[in-house]
Amino acid sequence: MEERKGLVDFHFHTNHSDGTATVAGAVEEAKLRGVAAMALTDHNTEAGVEEFLEICKEAGITALEGVEIYAAFPETEWAWDIGKCGPVPDMTILGRKLNWKKFKEYKNNLNNYWVTKWLPETLEKLKSLGFKVPFLARKEIQEQVNVGIPPVLHEVPKNPENWPRLLKICQSFNSEFSKEELEKSPVAATNRYVYSIQGGAYVLRGPQEFGVSEAIDLATQMYGVLFAAHPGGNYGAWSIEHLNYFVRMGGGGIEVWQYYHKPDQIRLFLEYAIRYGLLVSGGSDWHGANGRTTLGCWDKPENQTPVWVAQYLLDRLP
Repeated sequence: MEERKGLVDFHFHTNHSDGTATVAGAVEEAKLRGVAAMALTDHNTEAGVEEFLEICKEAGITALEGVEIYAAFPETEWAWDIGKCGPVPDMTILGRKLNWKKFKEYKNNLNNYWVTKWLPETLEKLKSLGFKVPFLARKEIQEQVNVGIPPVLHEVPKNPENWPRLLKICQSFNSEFSKEELEKSPVAATNRYVYSIQGGAYVLRGPQEFGVSEAIDLATQMYGVLFAAHPGGNYGAWSIEHLNYFVRMGGGGIEVWQYYHKPDQIRLFLEYAIRYGLLVSGGSDWHGANGRTTLGCWDKPENQTPVWVAQYLLDRLP
């Protein structure tokens, strides 16, 4: 890759998972913001990668391949700490040319888990909490999980008939939580107080059997490297126990720079990567209009991934 100025972003999403932009729209945004290198990391799918590579080539943008997956930590007290990322956090696999045939087994197993356990149990728990929940047949459940985050999990809190019950639950955790706050963002309120670890409708979003070791094996078989995704910030932050376990199992990289990482976290993660010989990466976790971050972190210079990381990854990834 020829040396150039600009931004780089190795973690963002499109409408192939839970983003709003098309692949073409994301690359157009990248061109607008001066992004010189990037990696598409949609949740649990490679559907947009081929198009992404083609459009980036036309646009003169250096492209890496990637995907964001879920992997479980052991059932320990620190893994279930409600103030941290939880037992099944996000991880990314990055590579120069990933073997997507090896990805199919993970994808099929996760889909089966979502259809048979995660979504049905979540809906049942919502009902037990007093929410009005639509009945979904097996075929409808499959259709729901085919689009990433099942739309029904957002439709339930958006239903005004569920707001009185939702408000009571929110106020049981935070007595100052207001009706106005709920009506402004019922999905965010549900994510925080109902779907999260301490909430009554929490279900592991990935099977406990697919742990960090299995995720590392998957990344290796795909000719990529497994990275700890957005380990800092204001929510979902990894504990030091998560990081230490990740390294002991053989995890290969850490996302040092991210839109919500604080300066001291960036320093900590960079020092941690140097100490344990991890690869470093960074990204915005941009979701288009469905989120507050910006592609390449163009509006937050202190959180931008340094341009040198692009060449660094090209040199060190398999």
